[in-house]
Amino acid sequence: MPKGLPLILDRPIPKGKSEVSLSAFAFLFSAIVQYTKSSPTPARSLTTWEERLHAIGYGVGIRVLDLIVFRTKGVDSRETDLIRFLTWIQTTVWKAMFNKQAELKKVSQDGGAVFLICDPDPIVSHYVCNPPDYSKSFSSEAYLAGFLAGLLDGAEFPAEVTAHNYDPDGTGSREINCEINFKRHVLQRAERVAK
Repeated sequence: MPKGLPLILDRPIPKGKSEVSLSAFAFLFSAIVQYTKSSPTPARSLTTWEERLHAIGYGVGIRVLDLIVFRTKGVDSRETDLIRFLTWIQTTVWKAMFNKQAELKKVSQDGGAVFLICDPDPIVSHYVCNPPDYSKSFSSEAYLAGFLAGLLDGAEFPAEVTAHNYDPDGTGSREINCEINFKRHVLQRAERVAK
């Protein structure tokens, strides 16, 4: 190797373009939805279809976690506080992925805590219409639930994440709540770290 040339590993990670065309995203996401319905075998039920979307979102979430951590925090940084990590997802990750912030809510349930990441205008449901054979029950937001599950598992905060969409004012708009139920040991660890 010639002297004076830097190694590729010594170069900083480039910031890259921070925005993606909405039409490009809509096209790719539509292809993902179609793929999960028909490949490798046709999805015979709505649950199977949403599980496939969740699995693809999970893989994206794990990879995006590494990318955004390297770009924003550096290699040596790892968040260990649960609330700060959820706030980082709500602000930094959502801003990087969807060019806006989400809303974080904490709901107590049965002695535990359930967290909600709410998006009043989710981009994943903009250009996806419900198939006629599944009426209004199909939720393309299962992809976002998988995405969040991948982020959380990649950061060692395993949780069960489900997406629920609803129309809060009856106008046909679709808001999404991603419900995050952490495993008990994660909540216990968060309490120990907070002390």
